[in-house]
Amino acid sequence: MFKTSISGLSPDEIWERVQGFSSWIEVDLDSIGHNLSQIRELVGDRGIIPVVKANAYGHGLIPIVRFLMEEGVETFLVAKLEEALAIRGAGLKCGVLNMDPLFSDRQFRTVVSEEIAQTVFTLEAAERLSRAAEEVGKPARVHVKVDTGLGRVGVRYDRAAEFVKRISGLPGLVVEGLFSTFTEAKPFDEVQLRRFLEVDASLRRSGVEVPLRHMASSDALLSLPEAYLDAVRPGIILYGYYPSERAEEERRVELRPALRLKARVELVKWLEAGDSVSYLRAYMAERRMRVATIHVGYSDGYPHTLSNKGSILLGDREAEIIGRVSANHFVVSLDGLGDVEEGDEALLLGGDGETSLSRVAWKAGTSTYKVLIGLSPLLPRVYLKGGAPVDLWPPPLW
Repeated sequence: MFKTSISGLSPDEIWERVQGFSSWIEVDLDSIGHNLSQIRELVGDRGIIPVVKANAYGHGLIPIVRFLMEEGVETFLVAKLEEALAIRGAGLKCGVLNMDPLFSDRQFRTVVSEEIAQTVFTLEAAERLSRAAEEVGKPARVHVKVDTGLGRVGVRYDRAAEFVKRISGLPGLVVEGLFSTFTEAKPFDEVQLRRFLEVDASLRRSGVEVPLRHMASSDALLSLPEAYLDAVRPGIILYGYYPSERAEEERRVELRPALRLKARVELVKWLEAGDSVSYLRAYMAERRMRVATIHVGYSDGYPHTLSNKGSILLGDREAEIIGRVSANHFVVSLDGLGDVEEGDEALLLGGDGETSLSRVAWKAGTSTYKVLIGLSPLLPRVYLKGGAPVDLWPPPLW
């Protein structure tokens, strides 16, 4: 489908740029393709609506959507209108379902004119979309969100059927989807599914058929096959990570993590006994020791809570973080590591062992979701196929 890279750079040109990066992310598209095939084996011919919110869980929105379109995916779910418009701005002619609420008339008109499907659960929003459809001269496509028990947003399940019937008659409005979100609390998920299916059954008895019913995100994909319905919404499993410890233990699918965060050694130096490292003298050298500074910090999304307890890999050797992870730097001990030079490559996140995402998240006292989503969109992302670079995002400025 797409014969050229987004950046327009050749593999050699991409690697040349990488040599100048102080930090970057590598995304293995083959791994994402593998995870997609695992999901397809589970769900058969049902539709797949990947969740690409939060910069595709840190993997890069536009390159990931573009790649998945090459793999035959037709529709994507976003959490922000800006994400939907970025997809359109990149010239990607795919289906987009927007979860972001709309407040201004301009937003309503934009959603309709850009052919973005909009989540609705209030009569006011449906009516404003209807008016926008008449003004723009295009249909307003909507998916109705049903609150089956999560309690955040949505029309309550015992009022949902009447709501759908009411808005179905609005001019220019096309109800193409009906969906809900699980609490992921067993066995209440089964109660939620039953409530959702009762809404659908009530609609069908009234002669209203909504074409696309979807409820299963990553957790339900692995634990509740009855929830597959017409389409599923994989999120974190698409990128190679299990949604829970239980799911990882059960391993109904074999996932391949796609992301690695890398950096270069900025400075190698000696500390003398009594020297300190980082703000508030968070680490005090008890003896002479060799250390390295890494130009990555919590502004890049590397967890501050790894201060004095995280570790990275220099080659195949582990180097422990000493002192604080600050906004743009942290320092590691080079004890026992032999030759390390400025410019050497370090692995901060990804792979197996101490730098695996699950291990890093555990050490940082957080979740895999938060680590991935917290990765800065300013970090350059290099996309690999067959181990070779095929794209770079954002396109470099130098």
